[in-house]
Amino acid sequence: KVAILAKRQGSYHLACKLFTQVGEKIKGMKCLLKSGDTDKIIFFAGVSRTKEIYILAANYLQTLDWRSDGEVMRNIVTFYTKAKAFEQLANFFDACSQVEIDEYRDYEKAAGALREAVATLGKARTLENGSERLRQMQLKLDRVEAFVGARKVIKTDPDEALRTCEALLNEHDLDADVRVGDVFALLIEWYYMQQQYEAAYGCVEKRRTRGIELVHYLDVEMVAQLCSTLGHPEPPELAQGAVGA
Repeated sequence: KVAILAKRQGSYHLACKLFTQVGEKIKGMKCLLKSGDTDKIIFFAGVSRTKEIYILAANYLQTLDWRSDGEVMRNIVTFYTKAKAFEQLANFFDACSQVEIDEYRDYEKAAGALREAVATLGKARTLENGSERLRQMQLKLDRVEAFVGARKVIKTDPDEALRTCEALLNEHDLDADVRVGDVFALLIEWYYMQQQYEAAYGCVEKRRTRGIELVHYLDVEMVAQLCSTLGHPEPPELAQGAVGA
């Protein structure tokens, strides 16, 4: 009763201590989570050695800026692994890959995270619809690796890179795994550098049908110069920004 009262009054550390003393570790952990005291949450999870508490701690840590804090990321992986919560761990690796793509356009790191996700899902024997989830994750990895490969060989084997990009653009629901705008950007930049301006502009027009705004992916000055060279009007969205994200 005292522990419950302490919790209601916001004395979360005291409530945690009292709950723990009567063997209610999970209730104690939930009090710590309300406190937001990350160091104590990590310590408590480590000494409790309880699956449910490991998962609660890892779920909480995912709400923090784990990408810029290697210690937080390591603890997320450690806690999910100790809990044998392989589905949650795979989802975390998938989230890592998506952050690398959406915020940093780092497809190599995204591929690395996806490889971890695929390997982890293989351990999740009780995963609901496991084979389908694994198939989807493997497809995402295959697409990301294909785009990474195209980027790597665009200068040494452009024909192969261009074939890969065209094949990716023809795949259904590509944007769920690889940003369509990044594929178009690679094509447009390459054609422009080779002074194949008509081919570059053709890609500019194609991306319009896919609803892709150039300002998020390309140097708008390059696109403006391309349009000027060919005597074509600039895409209307170029007036909105400078360099894409």
